[in-house]
Order: sequence, then structure tokens, then C-alpha cells
Amino acid sequence: MSTRITTPTSLLILIWGVAALSSANGQDKHPVYVGGAVCAECHSGPSMGHQFSKWLQSKHAQAYASLAKPEAREITELSGIPIEPQKSTLCLGCHTTGVRAEDWEKDPTFVAEDGIQCERCHGPGSEYANMDTMTDRRAAREAGLMMPSGNDCMGCHRAKGSHDAVLGPNHFDLAQALQDIHHPTPDDWTVEASMPTPDFDHASVDAMLTGSVTCAKCHEGPDQGQQFSKWTLSGHARSYATLSTPRAYEIAAEKGIDNPQENEDCLSCHTTAFHTPASGALDSFRLSEGVGCEACHGAGSEHVELAASATSDDSILPRLPKATEQSCRVCHAGAHGKTFDFQTALNKIAHPKTPEASRQPIRYKTPLNMAISPSGEELYVACEASDTVIVIDTETQKRVAEIAVGGQPHDVTFAPSGATAYVSNRLEDSVSEIDVRTRTVCSTFPVGDEPHGLLTDREGQTLFVLNTSSGTVSVVDTQTRTIEKTLAASRNPWSLALSPDGSHVAITNNLSRFVPFRHPSQSEVTRIHTATHQIDQRDTVVGANLMMGIDWHPSGRFALATNNRSKNLVPMTRLLQGWTLTNGLAIIWADGRIDQVLLDEPNLCFPDPTDVAITPDGKWALVTSSGSDRVAVVDIHRMIEMLENASDDEREHVFPNHLGKPTEFVVASIPTGISPRGVVVSADGSTAYVANCLDDSVTVIDVASRTATATIDLGGPKQITLARKGERLFHSADITFHRQFSCHSCHPDGHVDGVTYDIEPDGIGISPVDNRTLRGILDTAPFKWEGTNPSLKRQCGPRLSVFFTRIEPFTPEQLEALDYYICTIPRPPNRYRPLGAPLTEAQRRGKGVFEREKRANGSPIPKDRRCVTCHFPPLYTDRSLHNVGTQMPSDRDAEFDTPHLNNIYDSAPYLHNGIAPTLEEIWTRYNPHDQHGVTNDLTKDQLNDLIEYLNTL
Repeated sequence: MSTRITTPTSLLILIWGVAALSSANGQDKHPVYVGGAVCAECHSGPSMGHQFSKWLQSKHAQAYASLAKPEAREITELSGIPIEPQKSTLCLGCHTTGVRAEDWEKDPTFVAEDGIQCERCHGPGSEYANMDTMTDRRAAREAGLMMPSGNDCMGCHRAKGSHDAVLGPNHFDLAQALQDIHHPTPDDWTVEASMPTPDFDHASVDAMLTGSVTCAKCHEGPDQGQQFSKWTLSGHARSYATLSTPRAYEIAAEKGIDNPQENEDCLSCHTTAFHTPASGALDSFRLSEGVGCEACHGAGSEHVELAASATSDDSILPRLPKATEQSCRVCHAGAHGKTFDFQTALNKIAHPKTPEASRQPIRYKTPLNMAISPSGEELYVACEASDTVIVIDTETQKRVAEIAVGGQPHDVTFAPSGATAYVSNRLEDSVSEIDVRTRTVCSTFPVGDEPHGLLTDREGQTLFVLNTSSGTVSVVDTQTRTIEKTLAASRNPWSLALSPDGSHVAITNNLSRFVPFRHPSQSEVTRIHTATHQIDQRDTVVGANLMMGIDWHPSGRFALATNNRSKNLVPMTRLLQGWTLTNGLAIIWADGRIDQVLLDEPNLCFPDPTDVAITPDGKWALVTSSGSDRVAVVDIHRMIEMLENASDDEREHVFPNHLGKPTEFVVASIPTGISPRGVVVSADGSTAYVANCLDDSVTVIDVASRTATATIDLGGPKQITLARKGERLFHSADITFHRQFSCHSCHPDGHVDGVTYDIEPDGIGISPVDNRTLRGILDTAPFKWEGTNPSLKRQCGPRLSVFFTRIEPFTPEQLEALDYYICTIPRPPNRYRPLGAPLTEAQRRGKGVFEREKRANGSPIPKDRRCVTCHFPPLYTDRSLHNVGTQMPSDRDAEFDTPHLNNIYDSAPYLHNGIAPTLEEIWTRYNPHDQHGVTNDLTKDQLNDLIEYLNTL
């Protein structure tokens, strides 16, 4: 019994050789992850203080497997993470090692399922994991060895709201935790050659040991009952490591054994290799796995080969043996004086290969926008939450069909022939083409990022698709379903309308253009010439933002668009005068002139105007208010007459801000369901339909009588979850004085409105702050730029009523629901780097800049000036305050909370006061003294590469 397992050592020698060759040639070296098993080659055994075994027994080694627990799924649901925890980079970022590394940066010996292993704390080891380097501390550090501090640990261990809500308050004691994982190298250390190996001379056994990690390739995940993770969390997985404990040495001493991890009698029950007959072991097998799958089910190489080509479970032969009471008793009966109850033990390690009973989430419909078929017989309703389009028979006013489309459908339109409908799938960056006759999706084709509004030209040959996230318009040939051209709109193009003569498409943009610091917003209405597919006009709407719905008047003289006027230059003290957020319409004249009027009245505002539809006779405009659950009916003739009889000064300066004028042209206010969004009018002008987003219904309005005559149930769940209650509160203006605005007014879609506000607790005109996204916000406490709010409940509770709403705060029950909903607002998938995709060359270079430790001249960058120090993955924030040199005369503080960088490309402007419209300007204009990272030595190309990488986070 003198032979030992040597394959990992051979592989390590190869790594050392490559590193030495690179060094000799003077080439730059890029360290890669080699895995804990390679570290174990030197850091095992009593002479090294059993360092590797100490890690095996720690929670770090079980961190990946813990994501398979039901509690982990609860945490992801609360955090707005729509995928399994073991597939989420946000979860894996703190529960495994090297999650953001590319495949080429991981050696074959590296196993992600090992959880938080050595290299998570000490850095990828290929360059320092050799004897000569490791025995020279300075050389090891220069080769990439990191010695973490307690502050580094807090990057993952700081309290997280999602975890506290599910697991209870976090009482993480850093000092105790460091003591628990303490693994010092003894002063008189020596490196043992390798781990022992059994005699594999079993002529009757052809199969070889593959290791439990190989089993994990098929036996992991909810569909497989999380078998591998359950084993990882069991005592069997730690059985080899337990042989290094003081108790194991006490037992061994009684039997005259010096080292239990070297003794065959001990290893026969504490490992697979010394327990299970086999003809050998593959490179994937590790003695340190303890009692693995093959200890009970036999050497698995033949099974693995058969499974790779099997078409069903029944075709996998021969069947693996199962553990029996007799086979378990071989090791467990009377072991070390312990009693053994087979059934109790079996229940404890039960891991049936049956899909876990997943809790089916309640899925609402959440209708957003609609379209009436050219024949007028059917109404198509795009339902965001159910990923479907619901078909309504307009005669019976009943739901007759539901068509599954792509993720988060936002808008729907018909081709002029009526044979085809198109649906924008916001989540999947695609458009679904529906065959109206069969009510099936006949094709799906890609467009830009987060498509919203879409519309065909008069002939149906071209489809215009608004890509909200990328700020572009995809011009699609409907015959080939390919993008002919991509046009640049403004920021967040939202809705569009075809002029009556078919010559132009007018587009609203949800966010203002970038404007100079502390200047009024300037929104844009973009016009495309349908024949040339070119933008031939960009109309500026001064003082407006959140422009959403739009419709042309049948005369073609003008279009009407909904807008919000965020008076962010006025302190919030003016809320009582109705002068903080006002809501209304923009009149976009064909010649380019813009008028604005309000729909707010002195004692009753019109919060969150979302869509507008003009009747075919041009008399009435119906406008939805998603914040107050009603539709305003505008007498268009009166409104236009008022404008045309006024002076230029009144039209430019008075009417856009006059709360009394709406009483002259708003002739009715019609109650609807909860949070009305899209509105459409039938071709004969008799009937209007309103999509009620948050109660899964459509309100039917008789235009002549201006009354709601029916409600069409879309078939959504009747149970109202806590998240749905919170979502309704978030979109309701009932909580604000005079119902001026809702949470949604500043955070459309839970995101940003791109505006900097002056909130007066710090003094009027002091500390203007950029509005921050709520997507994925839960675990990034503290909140606000100055870090003053430790929790969302504090931020959305009494403080909100004092400084924002000016009336009674939410009740405790409401606050709980609101807080819960905000936590569940998800981040969309990253458009620059889909999950698992490799980095581009530019992104890879940018990653090097982001993580660099030396300046261009070779001098070290202080740790607190490195990008990755404060923007620590997976949230890319250390959740602490820092002075990065951006304080301005209007700021009372110099230190600001570190923002997270996830999907940073989609949340401009930047810095605490929104002064930087682009990521580049953070460092080219507002980092003159290298306080916000060391960047002044970067070339333009390097800065471009850095931005490319930041976009992937």
C-alpha cells in the first residue's frame, strides 16, 4: 500500500511548466483558477495543520449546495431573481468561486460546485501554486496570492435584506467567523508528497471511480431532486475531512494509529476509494470527497458512458446497486460506540431522483396595450405578466382565446390586412408574428433592446419597432422579417402613431434628453418619414419628461402626447402648491410647434398620464391616468380654440403650468379598473377600451354617454398576493397630497426618470440628487446617496410622508406590502453579456483595467483606489460611503453611498447629482485627482475598454 494518487500533481507540474516558460519568455501571465484539489496537494495533512480538511468541514465548502435549499428559492423570489439560485450570477457570486470568470480562466481541475474555496479569498492560483513561489511570500503576492482582510469578507457577509426576511436577522460576528475558519500554516510545516490511494487490483471489476462531481452533471437541479447538493450537505461529504479532527486523533490513538487520513482501516469507512472495489480512478475522482455516490452505488465509469448515450432512464443499464441496511451496517454498526438505526439514517440522507414539488407562482395577466383588428371584430390585449395576448370578441365582449408569445409582451398591432398581428416581447428583445386566423405564433424575430411600441406603415410592408433600452428604432421588412435599418431615437422611445396620410410616424420618448446640470428637462418627439425610413424631424418639448402615449388627430394638423412636467428645479416644498410634478398633454403641430396643457386641476390632479386615443371624428381625446384609475375626456375643439386665441407668451409660459385651464376642456372623468394603461377607440368611434393593468380587466366605455358600461375579465387569478398589493400601492397616487403623483411617477417600471431632484431635508437648494433605480435594490442597503436610510421601510415610511407625499404615511400593512413589492422588482437580463457568454476582446481588456493593481508606470495603486475594491461582485458595491472627489458647492457632504453597477448601462445619468450623462464623463471630467479610481493614466482606448466591461456587469 505505498502507491498514491498522482494525477493532480502531474497536472500541476504542467501548469508550473507553462508558467515558467511564460516567465522565461518575458510574457505577461494571466492566472487561472486551479481548484481546491490542487491546493490540497500541499495544504493537507498534519504537517500543514490539515488546512484543506478544515476548509472541507466549513460552510464555505457547502455554499454552492446551500443554494438548493427551499429557503434559497424564497430569497430569490423576494429579490426579483426569476431563475434558480444555482444559475443566478447574483447568488453564485457569494456562493461559489470564479463565477464571473470565463471558461478559459478555469483549469480542468477547478470545480465550481466546491463553493467558496481557497481561490475565492486568495485569488486564482496558477501563477503562485508552486513550491518555489509559495515559500517566498513576496514572490507569491507578486504572482497573485491575496491575503484578504476582514473587510473583504464583509463583501458577502454584510447583512442582506432578502436573507434577513427569510432566514431571520443576520448576527454575523466577523471575529468569531474568522476564528471558525482559522487555518494557519504551522511554523514547522512540511509538504507531504500526496494523498494515499488504495490497491485497485480488482480483476472482477471493470468499472473505474469517476467521483461525485461527475455524478453531479446529471444528478443536480430541481428536476433531479437536487441529489448532488443533498449529498454535499450531508456528513458523508465531510467524512474524509473528519479524520483530521482532534476527536478522530483521540480514537486513532486508542488504536495505535498515528494519522487517520493515512490508515486503511479508517479510510475504508471514510472514503469511497478504500471502500468500493474498482479497477482504477479517473482524473475527476478525488479521495477528499469522502463517502461519495460510488461508495453506495458502485464504481460509475460504465454507468456514465451508458448515460451519455441513453435516450431514457430505462435504457441506462446495468442498473446501479442501491444501499441496503446490510451495506450500511458494514461501516455504521457500532462505529465508535454509536448506535445505528438504519431507517433514521436513511431518512436523513434521502435523495430521491424525483423532481421537487415546485411552488407554482401566481401569474397575473397585467394588460398593458391593445389593438383592434381592422375588421373591428376582435381586440388583442398584450399581457405582460402572463407572456400572452388575450383575444376578446368585441361583439360579445368576452375573452375567446389566449395566445402564448414571448417574455413580457408590451404592445400589439395589426397589419393593415388584418391577417397578421405583431407583438413586442420586451424581455426577449424580439417580436412575435401571430397568424390571426389560427391564433398561433408563426414566427419570432429579433429586434433591439427592450422593444415597446410597434406599428406598420400603411401598406404593411414595414414594421417600426421602438427599442426602449437601446434608444433605437428597428425598421423591419415584414416579408423577410429582417432589420433593414436601425435609427437613433432619443432616450427610451415608448409609443408611436402613424399620421393620417401615412407619411410619418411620430414617436414619444419616455426620458428627457441630457441637459446641462440643473436645467429643465427637454423631451423629444421623433418623426420618421415612412417612405425614406429616415428621421426628418426632432421636436423639442421643453420642461417635459415621461412622454408615453401618442395619437394623431384625423385632420393631420397635430398629434397629442401624454407628458409629465417634473419641476425638479423647484424644491419639494412647493408640493402643496401643486408645483412639483404636473401632468398633461403636449400638442405636436405638423409644422413643429409644441404647445403644452395640464390635465391637473387645483384640487384634483391627473397623475401618470399614460396613453391617449382620439375618436375618428376628431372631437374627443381619451387619456388614461394610471395613478388615479380614471380616464379624462378632452374636448379637442375647446382645447385648440383656447390655444389659438391665446398670445404666444400664454402658450409658452402660462398654459403649460396653469392648473385652472383644464376645467375649460376636460368634460368628463370616467372611473376605470386599477391602473389603466392603454386605450383604443373603435373604428366607428362609439366604443373605447381601457386596459386595467393591475386588476386584469378591460373597461368598456360608451363614448357618446361618456360612461363605463362593462368590465371584461381577462381571467387572471383572484387571489391578491402581498406583492400585488404592494404593486397597486406603488402605482397609486392616493398616498400623495391632491393625488399629484405615485411612486411610479419617479420610478417608471421600477427604474429611473433620469431627473435630479431637490429634496429639502438638507435645506432648500442644497444637495440635489439623481434618482436611482429600484431594480434589484433590496440587498444594497443603506439607501439614498448619503446612506441615511438603513432599510426600505424607513425610506418608504414616515420619511416619505414628511418630504414627499405631505399626507399620512402608509399604514404598517401597506408599508409591508409596498416594501415587499419593491424588493421583487427584477433587473432585466444584461444585454451586453447574456448569462454564460464569453467576454469580447474589448470587454476582457476592460476587465483587466477594472481589476488592475498597478498604474501604467508600474507603481502600485492603493487598494482603496482600485475599482474592484468598492465595486465588489456580485452586487458591485461595498455598500459603504466614500469620498470620490465629486462634492460640489451645492452639496453638504463629500461622502456618498457606492452605487451598484449591475445593468449600469441602463441608468444614466451618473454620479450622486446626475451631472455625468455618460460613463466616460465620470472619469474624463469629474475625476481630475484620481479619487474615483486611478484613471488619469488610461489611454482613450483603455477607457473605452473599461466602459465595455462595465456594461457587462
